[in-house]
Amino acid sequence: MKQVTLKMARVKSGLTQEQMAVELGTNRVTYGKYENYDTPMRVDTAKKFSDIVKIPMDQIIFFKQ
Repeated sequence: MKQVTLKMARVKSGLTQEQMAVELGTNRVTYGKYENYDTPMRVDTAKKFSDIVKIPMDQIIFFKQ
């Protein structure tokens, strides 16, 4: 099972940061903080992200390692 970063998952889905932010119901700046691991993503938001990119949550890196 290969782990992917938030950015890798988003890019694989063909979405820009702005598009992902809209899908998650947030703004691009906040989403950018998630993607840079400056702000942790809430579990409900992480589930939504996982559903959008169609990658199981356990294969996505949601926290700075």
